[in-house]
Amino acid sequence: MLFLTSLVLLYHTDTSIALRDRLYYLGQVLLHSTPFMLLCSYLLSWRQAHQAFVMALGGALLLNILIGAAYHLRYHSFSLRALLLKNAQMLSVIAAVYILLALLEVPLSQTTTGEVFENTLQLMTLLYPVSKAIKNIFVLTHGKYPPAWVIKALYNYEREGKLKEFFNND
Repeated sequence: MLFLTSLVLLYHTDTSIALRDRLYYLGQVLLHSTPFMLLCSYLLSWRQAHQAFVMALGGALLLNILIGAAYHLRYHSFSLRALLLKNAQMLSVIAAVYILLALLEVPLSQTTTGEVFENTLQLMTLLYPVSKAIKNIFVLTHGKYPPAWVIKALYNYEREGKLKEFFNND
């Protein structure tokens, strides 16, 4: 509230406000808005640098919601409240885990290992909503699509963290 009051008084023109007071209000506005502006600037630059990942994650989350709704509608267990709550929970978990693991990338950021870690982190983050949606599709199609080896590979990934089954499906 102090921020908004200072902002209004800084630009107020109806009454005479002393220059000293205007400078004080300017200081208050800068003091309270600078951390917010720095955070916004960082998030906007991060989003611009990772635009493909953000779009893919948004698409995966949206498709997961739609496929989850179709799944629960078919099995007569649909609840809008539960759908929104579960997806908000998923989004929160994804954001928290991504941010925490991205912090581990900071010391490695300028190395090849850091690039590999970032790609692995993005793949892992995308696999969470994608795997849930794919499993629901598998159930909705009565096991016809996707192939069973994909589902097996997803369960193995969740259990052991190995992606080898996706690439070696002999």
